[in-house]
Amino acid sequence: MSKYKNSYFKGVSSASIDLDDQLDRLSNSETTVLIVGEAGCGKNEVARQLHQRSARAAEPLVEVSLDALSPSLVESELFGHVEGAFTGAEMDRVGRFQRAGCGTLVLDGVETLSELLQVKLLRALQERVVEPVGANEGVKVEARVIATATPELERRVRDGGYRKDLWYRLAVVVLEVPPLRARSADVPLFAALLIERVVAKLGLEARSLSPAASLCLAAHTWPGNVRELENALERVHALGGSEAGAISAGELSFLEDERDAGAQDLARAALARGLSLEEWNQEMIRAALSEQGGNKSAAARRLGITRRALDYRLREDQEKGA
Repeated sequence: MSKYKNSYFKGVSSASIDLDDQLDRLSNSETTVLIVGEAGCGKNEVARQLHQRSARAAEPLVEVSLDALSPSLVESELFGHVEGAFTGAEMDRVGRFQRAGCGTLVLDGVETLSELLQVKLLRALQERVVEPVGANEGVKVEARVIATATPELERRVRDGGYRKDLWYRLAVVVLEVPPLRARSADVPLFAALLIERVVAKLGLEARSLSPAASLCLAAHTWPGNVRELENALERVHALGGSEAGAISAGELSFLEDERDAGAQDLARAALARGLSLEEWNQEMIRAALSEQGGNKSAAARRLGITRRALDYRLREDQEKGA
């Protein structure tokens, strides 16, 4: 379980309201869910919320961060092992599938699984049986599985680096967690809730946001999503202390510095890949439209151009491709 009681933030933006509606519908289902989103956008909190709203809420919630484990330990962590199965296996160990019982098992970062473990996980999902390392017989399991992944997983599936049959088992329902930049209306609310979390952690009094600081937060694109917002608020509280008054825009100037550095890194990466300026502009437009669900006005605002300018670029690209 999360050490924070209110780790899931219910936003007011249309993207957050839609996410919450989907959570309500899926909480009454037993189906396997794949939660997809960028790093730091809150996938694990969404997974916990699915469990807490479900009929399994009174049962265990077991989470495992697959990317935090060495490849040699993942199998034992998930499926368990018997005494003597390998050097250091001095006693039987119950795996996470069994520990979850009739509750929920959250597999965080399934895109990192090796080919061998993809096969073993597929069997567990298909047959509801796991085989501890070194055991001669399988063990029945009943936990509901929720997986989380970054968008990298779909790319791996397309490129043949990830088993499609496992993808279909994991992605019975795909729940997309929108990035924070697509939920700008939520930033003030999330900031207030995160300040409560930060000061509880640091043992400080909460500082309010000045109007200028609120504008600064709203204008930032948050490439690190909610995690970056929390880190920024922790930084200003740690440096300013409890007696510094309201947070000023100047205390958040490091966000602009990081954005400039990030833009430079992206530009260098694009040049290294041989992208022309025209290709880069086209990809930016496609990304903005995809992020905003095809809404051209919202995409234009993200790009910092007018709707008319976006329409002109789209017509121009269409004519070139004709």
